[in-house]
Amino acid sequence: MFGGYHTRFAESLLGGEMRAAESMIELARRCGKPLVIYSLYAPVKPPALRRLHEAGLPVYASIEHAVKVLQALAERGIYLQQQHGQPLQASVTPLESMQAMFARAQNEGRDLFEYEAKSLLRAHGIAVAEELVAHNVDELGAAIAQFGDRPLAMKVVSKDILHKSDAGGVKLNLAGEAALREAYDQIMTSCRAYDPKADIRGVLVTPMAKKGTEAIVGVVRDPIFGPVLMFGLGGIFVEILEDVAFRAIPLSRHDAGLMVDQLKARKILAGVRGERPVDKEALVDLLLKVSSIVTAYPQLSELDLNPVIAYPDGYAVVDARIITNRSILNP
Repeated sequence: MFGGYHTRFAESLLGGEMRAAESMIELARRCGKPLVIYSLYAPVKPPALRRLHEAGLPVYASIEHAVKVLQALAERGIYLQQQHGQPLQASVTPLESMQAMFARAQNEGRDLFEYEAKSLLRAHGIAVAEELVAHNVDELGAAIAQFGDRPLAMKVVSKDILHKSDAGGVKLNLAGEAALREAYDQIMTSCRAYDPKADIRGVLVTPMAKKGTEAIVGVVRDPIFGPVLMFGLGGIFVEILEDVAFRAIPLSRHDAGLMVDQLKARKILAGVRGERPVDKEALVDLLLKVSSIVTAYPQLSELDLNPVIAYPDGYAVVDARIITNRSILNP
């Protein structure tokens, strides 16, 4: 009932309540510990509670809410203790070629093409699947020469077609030059029908990824927290169960490890039903490298690596999307 004694019982109690509020404020300043106040009279905002609020002390009308805040503060304290002495990820030096790539995209008013996004990742040590860009049908022979008889995937390259599958811009399990040529014609026909004005630069050809555990890595720039990294398992785990972990960038190795261990479905990464466990350290290394790339390139607004295929001996980034920040010009 603190803050309401003078209202409930006697006006003369107001002075005592104000002195008590000042004592709370002084206590919080002196001890350096968070002070959380609960009062039935918080919705009324009497003078003593207004004074606490002005001093930056939180006052809650719900005792359940106040206890949850204390729980969160305790968890934060444990986290800070664990983080003490943990170095943040090593910084990387922006490459001139990658800066130029961002500048081209910004000048053209577009985001990075998939192959450009992958080239940025590859340039900074991230394992990305092999690929080849064919600008026309006659360049498809180079894919056969490079990849041999492995089953291939083909995806349209266009800044105007973001959802490639919806436009018929994706073909899978292609074998042989005849199949590649037919798939190329089908993609062009479907995408032209989907968006007759689309700027189509060709197709991206890459070997089909071998089976593994699908994961997803994402980055957004929050107006309050800045760049935030997300990690989760792919498929239903992210789409339906929303089983993901978040951390503000930059990360420490401890942060990255906690992101992997925090998932409810982490047992899948450890191996179930006879499956071998995935390479957790490789995933931790991936998260750290993504964090360092985002720190090095402010032109990168958002990032989506989906899927990332995790294996017992590493991983492969199969698809990558990077949104450019149009308000930040190339340094």
